[in-house]
Amino acid sequence: MASNARGTYHKGEARRKQILDEALNIVAVEGFDQTTLSKISKAVGITEAGVLHYFDSIDDLLVQVLRERDAADLVASKFTEENLKDPETVRPENANNPVTHALGIIARNQKTPGLVELYAHMSVKAADSESCAYKYFKERGMIERALVGQAAITLYKSRHIPPIVPPEDVARLLQALLDGLQIQWLLENDLDMECLAQKALFAMLDLPTPPSAADPSAQAPSAQAPSAHTPPAHTPPAHTPPAHTPSVQTPSSDE
Repeated sequence: MASNARGTYHKGEARRKQILDEALNIVAVEGFDQTTLSKISKAVGITEAGVLHYFDSIDDLLVQVLRERDAADLVASKFTEENLKDPETVRPENANNPVTHALGIIARNQKTPGLVELYAHMSVKAADSESCAYKYFKERGMIERALVGQAAITLYKSRHIPPIVPPEDVARLLQALLDGLQIQWLLENDLDMECLAQKALFAMLDLPTPPSAADPSAQAPSAQAPSAHTPPAHTPPAHTPPAHTPSVQTPSSDE
C-alpha cells in the first residue's frame, strides 16, 4: 500500500520526475559512490524526507533511476511500445535493431561509468527476491531476451539459414555477455566494450561481415593482371633481324 500511496506518478508527477532527473545526473556525472540522498535533496531543493515521500526507500529511488535511463535508451532506439508488449511485431527490416540498440547503449555507458556502477550494484541486490531490484531485473531481462530472441528468429528466416544457436539461447548468452562486459570494464576502464560486444554479436547471430572487414586480397588479382593487348616484355618485335646475321653483299677478299 505504501508503494501505491507514495511511489506512483499520481501525486506530484512533476516533482517525482525532477527528483529522478537530478539523481540520474548526479550518478552519471559524479559517480555512484558519490551519490547520496543529501545531494539529491539539495539539488531538488527539498528535504531528504521530502525526496523519500515519492519513493519507498533509497533503493527504490535508485531502481527508478535505472528505469529512467532505460526509458531514455528506448527513445534513442526504433522500438515501439508494441514491440515491447509483443516482440513478434519486430519487422524483418528492423530485425537487427536489438543488436544496434545494444551496441549504442554500450557506447553511451562507456561515457557514464557511474550508471554502470549503479547497475552492477543493484544487480547484486536483485538476488534478494524481496528487493525492489529483483522485480526490475526480472522484467528488464524478460523484455531484452524476448526482443533479441525474436530478432534472431527473424534474421535466420530472412537469410534462409538454420540457427547455429537456438534463438532463446542467443538471447540469454548475449544478455550475460553484455552484463559481464560491464563488470570487466569497471575493472579495466581501457577495455573497448563496444568493439568486443560487436564481434561477439556478429559471430553469435552469424551476421555477414561488414564490407570493410572483407578479405583485402580479393581485388588484388585484377589490380595486378596485365592488359590483354600488352605483349610479354621478353617478346622481340617480329621485323627485327637477329644481331648475328651477316650481310650477303659483302665482296670476298679474292676479288
